[in-house]
Amino acid sequence: MKIEAYKDIIPDFEEFRRIMATPQPYWMRVNTLKISEKDLIARLENKGFRFERYRDWNAYMIVESPVKHPGATFEHSLGYYYIQDFASMIPPIVLKPRKGERILDMAAAPGSKTTQIAAMVDDSATIVANDIRDDRIRALAGNVERVGATSVIITRGDARAKRFGMTFDRILLDAPCTGEGVVRKTPRKREPDLREHIKFSKMQMRMVENAYRHLKDGGVMVYSTCTYNPLENEHVVQYAVDEVGFVPLQIDIDIPYERGVREWRERSFEGIWDKVIRVYPHRINTGGMFIALLKK
Repeated sequence: MKIEAYKDIIPDFEEFRRIMATPQPYWMRVNTLKISEKDLIARLENKGFRFERYRDWNAYMIVESPVKHPGATFEHSLGYYYIQDFASMIPPIVLKPRKGERILDMAAAPGSKTTQIAAMVDDSATIVANDIRDDRIRALAGNVERVGATSVIITRGDARAKRFGMTFDRILLDAPCTGEGVVRKTPRKREPDLREHIKFSKMQMRMVENAYRHLKDGGVMVYSTCTYNPLENEHVVQYAVDEVGFVPLQIDIDIPYERGVREWRERSFEGIWDKVIRVYPHRINTGGMFIALLKK
């Protein structure tokens, strides 16, 4: 679906379209399991890096790099930092993982959010990171090992149906999607069509159902995608509330965001639109992200 289809639901659409045509900057977070933010930033600045930190968060936009790719350093190989877009960091922050909990990352590869969660709990939780394909599992395992996250257990299975043998305090479902929010980083030859949005939406709903089965009573799930189409976002969350039994919660986070879409192509999202959030590239110079917080 061409990006112009969203002109009525994305505020300041001309500015959005302008920034979508510009290269996406690299962001990173310091892996505090291995090194402090202060020490790592000083070390990289001595090498010629320059950063813009987002407030006092562990989120740094790389504005100058002495190497072609900011991951091509000894420090990155040692797992001292992780290249991760700021928008990608938001779902784990909304999840608010705690030490001692059982946490499931249902579609985890390549491990950006899994390793972020491990750092947030100081490697002191039981984190199950699942994905479906061997090549994705290899990438996930490599990143988990590189950052030294010993609390992570890796499993392989289809998130629509896999039985994990336990229930969890918190679940992150960063669902497979059409990825319209990452085209600044990975340009593509064509936009997804309606059939692809519908296909992903159906798959996402099955994953939501399975997440509900594996969540403790009173537990919470973050549902997120890096795409803009309401069929994969608000529509799935409305289904999670109306048909699965989740309760939508208000998201409290101090970043620029927009509330959800109220209606789309004769579909109404009155039950959830003001609970979910949308992060757009022209607000923070990132990719795009949709996030919902749901309780069982």
